[in-house]
Amino acid sequence: MTAHAETGRARRHHSAGEATRELLMVTAERLFAMNGVEGVTLREIQAAAGQSNSSVITYHFGSQAGLVRALLEFRYRKVNARRAELLREARERGAVDARAAVWIIVRPLIESIDAGEMFVPFLARVSANTRTFADYLSPQTLDSTVHVLRDAAPGLLAGLPERARLGREVQLHNSVLNLLAELARGHQRISDAQLSNYVDGWVGMLAAPMSPATAELMARASVPG
Repeated sequence: MTAHAETGRARRHHSAGEATRELLMVTAERLFAMNGVEGVTLREIQAAAGQSNSSVITYHFGSQAGLVRALLEFRYRKVNARRAELLREARERGAVDARAAVWIIVRPLIESIDAGEMFVPFLARVSANTRTFADYLSPQTLDSTVHVLRDAAPGLLAGLPERARLGREVQLHNSVLNLLAELARGHQRISDAQLSNYVDGWVGMLAAPMSPATAELMARASVPG
C-alpha cells in the first residue's frame, strides 16, 4: 500500500472515530438530561447509540466521568465562543449594559435548545451537586457566565459585598439553567416576549439594592466568634 493510501485510510479512521465519539456524547447528553448522570449506565448509552461494542465508551472516554468531562468541554467550547462573539458585536455597536450582558449569557443556551440539543437540561442536572460538578470540570472547561457579566457590566454588582455579589452570580446561573431546562425537557417553545420578560427579571434580580436587613445579617456573619 502506498504512503498516500495509508494517509487516506488513517484520515477515514480518524473521521469515523470522531463521529462515533460525538454520537456517544450526544446520546449520553440526552439520557443524562432526562435521568441524571447517576441514573444512566454505560450499557444504556451504548445501546441507545446503536453501538455493539461493549467497550466503546471506555475506549473513547475511559469512564463515565471521562464521558461527562468530554461532553462539558465539547459543549462549553461552542457556548463560550458564541458568547465572546456576541460580546464583541455588542461592543462594536456601543450597546453593552446589564441587559445586553444577560442576553449574551442566555442567547447561546436558547440557540442550543432551538437546535434540538439537550445540553441545557443536562447541565442543570449535573451542576445541581456543586461538589461532583467541580470534579467534572477541567481547567479548559469554564462557564463564561461570570466573565461576561463582569466584563460587559462591571459596575452592576460593584456596590455589593463580595459574598452578596457571588450569591447573585450563582443565582443568575442557576435560575437561567433551571428555567430553560424545564422548557427544553418539555419541548416548549419560548416566545420572544416570554424570553424578554425573563431577561427583565434576571436583570432586576442583579440590579436590586441590598436591603438593610440583608446588610445587617451579612455584617453579623462576617464578625468572628
